[in-house]
Formats: sequence, structure tokens, C-alpha cells
Amino acid sequence: MKRKVDKISGDLSERLSQLPGVDSITLAEIVGDDLVDPYFFFSLDVYYRGALPDENARRKLFADSGAFESSSVAAKDRFLIEDLPVRIEYKDMARVDEILGKIERNLWVFRQTGTYMFYRLENGSVLTAKSDWLERTRAVLSGLPDSFWSLLAQSSRATLEHYLSDYAAAVVRQDELFSLISAAGFIKSCCSTLFVLNHRFEPSGRLLYDRVTALELLPEHFNARFESFLSDDPDFTPSRKREIAEHMAASIVRMC
Repeated sequence: MKRKVDKISGDLSERLSQLPGVDSITLAEIVGDDLVDPYFFFSLDVYYRGALPDENARRKLFADSGAFESSSVAAKDRFLIEDLPVRIEYKDMARVDEILGKIERNLWVFRQTGTYMFYRLENGSVLTAKSDWLERTRAVLSGLPDSFWSLLAQSSRATLEHYLSDYAAAVVRQDELFSLISAAGFIKSCCSTLFVLNHRFEPSGRLLYDRVTALELLPEHFNARFESFLSDDPDFTPSRKREIAEHMAASIVRMC
């Protein structure tokens, strides 16, 4: 598997590096035990400066691909290479520089996706680096001030409490759909807050379970409560899960 992953990712990088303005290309962590794992796909970040190469130019690079499609609302391409799924995201280096230059004024950037964009920047395997931009950017990420994490913790706490309130209300109202929606937001915000409190960037949702339960700083009984909240056991009624959620939230808030 590794040999094929290296071969295909190297070929993708070689083609993409031909596009004007492309500086650095990274490969996100491979999730999945083998090539047929439903979690498996190639995910590349292409960091560029200047204008994004248009869709036609990108499409020509992968004339041998299958099912090529480009997002009309984001700088993303998807296609198949050797019947394996590939996802490519194009990221403006100037935008990254802007966020990092005034990071404490740009906390709103992390409201929806947490710090996942920084996780990819920090942990992606480098396929191409035409300058030292990626190295310098990673150095900045490794030295973010405590004030950034403190402000982000406050924001994460507010989101956590918001979702807990919604979830508790939905359980009381026996609103199954909104209960499911708010429960998903609640458990995600719990994880996001814990990564912030550990001064760690947040990984992909596919890796979230293993990574959050292994964090160094966790509230007492967190893993047991986490498992119980996720459980399909009928003994964990909606009311019981609401109580578990309240205990989880209180224990996390005490750490903030």
C-alpha cells in the first residue's frame, strides 16, 4: 500500500507543481488501513501565490482521471486516479499569512472548522516546497502565544455551552431531529475545546475519536462519559444522555 500511495502522490505533486504560482504541496494524513477502506482517499493541499489557476488548466493536468469535478463555491477538485479517490484543495498563501499576521483578530476563522486548517499545515507530508514559506509558517504555528489559546478557549467554551443548551432543550421537547443535530454539535465542540486546552490543533473528524481520548489533559471520567454518550445502548435514555452531557460540559468548563 505505501509504495502505491507514494507513487500516486508523487505523480500528483509533479503535475500540480507545473501550475503557475504553486509554491508548496502537502499530503494530508492517510486514513484507512488499505486502499479499499471507505475512509481512504488522497487529500492534497496546494499552496499558491497570486491567481488560482483556472479549472480548465487544472482539468488538463488530469486528462487521464475519471469523474473530474470542480467545486463552484470553493477552490477544490475531486477525481479518480487508478480508481482511487483524490481531493485537492487550493489555498492562497497570502490568506494564510494574513490570518497568522493578526491571528487574535481572526478567531472567527476557526468558528466552524476549529483549528483543522492549521493541523493540515503542521502535519501534512511535504511533497513539494519551492521556497521556505512552508517551513517558516510551521515555525510560526509552533510558537503561537498563550493569549491565542486563551481567547480561543473562551470562544470554544461559548460554543460548547450553546450546543449543550440546545441539546438539553431538544431532549425535554422530545424533538428527535433537533436532538440529533445539537448532539452532534455538542460532542464536536467538546472535542474542539479539549484540543484548544491542550494547545493542540484539531485533526480530521475521521481521526477525532482516537486523538481526543489520547490527549494529555482530560477531565476526570471524560473517556467513560464520552463512550456512554456515543453508546446505542437502550439503557442510556435521552434523559440519561442529557445528564451525561451536562457532566461532560461542566468538567470541561472547569478546565477553561
